[in-house]
Amino acid sequence: MAIERTLPTKTQQLITQSVPSTRAPQSFYVAINKRELGKRWFLTAYLKDYFPGTVGGGAAASLGVRVVTFRVQNGKLFVFDASNNYATSDTFDPTLLIEAYPLVQSEDFDDRVDSDNYVLFDPAAGLNRFGVLSDGFAQGSQPAHFQIDLAFLQNFRKLSDGATFEEVFTGASNDVPQNAAGGLEPNVFKVSGTLGLSLRRYSESPDYVASPLPPREYYFRSDAHSVKNTGTTTQSPIKWNVHPGGKPITWLISDQFEKLKNHPVYGPYDIAGAVKRGVENWNAVFGFKALEAKIASPGDSYADDDKNFIIFDGDPTYGYAFANWRSNPNTGEVRGASVYLNGVWLTSLSQFFDDPTAAPSVSPAAGPKAVPALTWGELRNDPLCVLWAPTAEQLREEAGADAAALGRTKKEKFEAYITHVIAHEIGHTLGLRHNFKGSLKPVSSTVMDYNLTQDRTLLDKPGTYDKAVIDLLYNGSNAQPADPFCTDPDVLTDPDCSRFDFGANPIADDVIPGYNATVQPFLSGTTSGFSSNTLNRLLKWIRGGSAAQRLQAWNAAVAPVKVPADATKVATIRGYGARVDFTARTLFARLYLDPAALRGDSRNGGAFLLDPPVDPQVTPLLIAELKANLVNADSIRSYDTRRVTVAVLKKLQLTAALSALESARDTIKASRPGLSGDDATLTDELLSRINSAISNYFNQ
Repeated sequence: MAIERTLPTKTQQLITQSVPSTRAPQSFYVAINKRELGKRWFLTAYLKDYFPGTVGGGAAASLGVRVVTFRVQNGKLFVFDASNNYATSDTFDPTLLIEAYPLVQSEDFDDRVDSDNYVLFDPAAGLNRFGVLSDGFAQGSQPAHFQIDLAFLQNFRKLSDGATFEEVFTGASNDVPQNAAGGLEPNVFKVSGTLGLSLRRYSESPDYVASPLPPREYYFRSDAHSVKNTGTTTQSPIKWNVHPGGKPITWLISDQFEKLKNHPVYGPYDIAGAVKRGVENWNAVFGFKALEAKIASPGDSYADDDKNFIIFDGDPTYGYAFANWRSNPNTGEVRGASVYLNGVWLTSLSQFFDDPTAAPSVSPAAGPKAVPALTWGELRNDPLCVLWAPTAEQLREEAGADAAALGRTKKEKFEAYITHVIAHEIGHTLGLRHNFKGSLKPVSSTVMDYNLTQDRTLLDKPGTYDKAVIDLLYNGSNAQPADPFCTDPDVLTDPDCSRFDFGANPIADDVIPGYNATVQPFLSGTTSGFSSNTLNRLLKWIRGGSAAQRLQAWNAAVAPVKVPADATKVATIRGYGARVDFTARTLFARLYLDPAALRGDSRNGGAFLLDPPVDPQVTPLLIAELKANLVNADSIRSYDTRRVTVAVLKKLQLTAALSALESARDTIKASRPGLSGDDATLTDELLSRINSAISNYFNQ
């Protein structure tokens, strides 16, 4: 329980100036009954606000849950980890110290007849082991030290099984600048924030049954548990205790969505209703009422541990949606969750038209930013998904890939679009991971895919894959999903596993047309450049596709730049030959020489790491094309490109590539007597480079 704390008059005046007038200033200690010492509790931390950086620094997200117990010693209340996760044997069960709070005295409290039954401590004066991550998305990084300078408690509220309160803090890091790029806070090392803390009596739902891990990574995993006396650990899928006849999970929808009814642009759209449908549309695949949604009351807070909340942020700085949960570290049972939606998603309204033939406009959206993020003790923000709203570049790439003239109004499409985004994030809170092969069953078998903007309007309800994985996790089914599946790690090795693609045969339906749509205008001089992203997406199939896909991808990639180039276009289109040469050089270098960072497909969050395999169909074609560029068979290939071909032929380490180098050397030597000036000098350098590559060819 909270015990009012009397502050010095000057301190109280300072607090009064900083606290909104609608909320009475307050300060308190917390009393815990001595009977509870040694028992287990849930300790939950939720970062409600953060300045500077707000959501980019981890605000509006749970930092996690620990199972703890309390002991008193030397005038302090010590907090220890009390989970089941760390005992490695019957002999070794480590005691992990989490936090310490000083015990205090209060005359008003001491006057209570039951004061001897309690321990009084000051949560604002704990060790407060905050840390700062240099990048909120680099979850594996180690936090730098963060020193709390001041802390203030507010909003104590009793719960049926404990209590919750907030700690307003300010402090600084000497190691990691918090706002080095500038901003409203002049001290680049200083941050302030509000941390929601709750202590709730430990409990496990009596009818909760953990599920075994399936053969594929359909679900997020619980914390790892040591299996005593085995030297191993175990995990189980994360899930709620949801079943027919049970109480449905209640989601509160921020009243900010309701206020959009008065917005001059968004007023005609039922955005709150679209959000509600994003939650409750999952009931169809459960087969019973598992979820319900309603508008939050003004007194509800998204930081409350006993509430599940859908948050709306009108500031477009961080243009994404994400979800996270609060789960029992011992069992994996989800105890609560939240979903964040940024206002940038609403600006996508400009992509939808009543007339499906209208040309799409492009609205810029915020792109990913590396920003610092706060940690508290061992707890840190670990979002299940960070789904970025489409950027202007992505929307341009999607132009012409509309889901077709579907005869729906702008209102219908936009509301379905918002419903899809919410349904996707709710799916994560149910335990489901992404499935980026959903689109192989057009439009997609799942709302857990990343889809094109227009395709999302067709995916406002969970699909066949979603029903199968819900049945497996929640409804006692033993059947594995029949629909294709892949998830986040697979995008770096499996070319059919891509975000934001479409079509049952994406290489033919999506990637090759997308590549041609950017390369051909560049070659003809109507655009100043072509998207390397479209090239990288195509090259994935040369690196990791089936034999037929590798050949298809190679032929498509090389067709616009193949030797010999179109002589008529070279003669009539200014700069055509130079652009063909540049594109060919980019193609060869991107396949074999460029660093991994340049191979990155921005839609898929990283580089496709594999080099192309030796292929009985593709490799001879590649070597022939390299040789044709090296000897400049159509007289438009630059020395820069010819040097690249030498490096690639050397890297191949194949007898056929060595033979190509030797043959090309002989051809170039034969042409040398007719050259003069720079051509003679550069040809001599090229021959020297070839001779060096041939010498000890198989010695890397």
